[in-house]
Amino acid sequence: MYLEFVKLNWHLFVALVAIIALLAFEPLRTRHGGIRSVSADELPRIMRDEKIIILDVSDAKEYAGSHISKARNIPLNRLDSDIQTISKFKARPVVICCRVGNRSSKAARILKKHGFSNIRTLHGGMAAWTKENLPVET
Repeated sequence: MYLEFVKLNWHLFVALVAIIALLAFEPLRTRHGGIRSVSADELPRIMRDEKIIILDVSDAKEYAGSHISKARNIPLNRLDSDIQTISKFKARPVVICCRVGNRSSKAARILKKHGFSNIRTLHGGMAAWTKENLPVET
């Protein structure tokens, strides 16, 4: 019975395997690229101990809604063209955040391409930050 179901719906199983592979591949690719992530509960300590730049790659409307104090906003779709606005911070640690963390890994690859070396992403993005009841600005 199960074998018959698999035979009739083979395309669903192929799609399932592809999705699982993509989900597993993204963290490996990020880790292999030298980009680390930081949790929301670790970030305040890092902000206190290190002179970091927080880069919020959310769109302007999301950023205006709430963001981490002193975060600089460059939406992901403008990051490549506006890289000169933060290029003077290449030597400093950069923590990238967005709403839930999806855009952060893409932004990290862009920064890496432009010579930034100490890059971290906020795991879970602003959703994780607010879940931990950490302060935001509006």
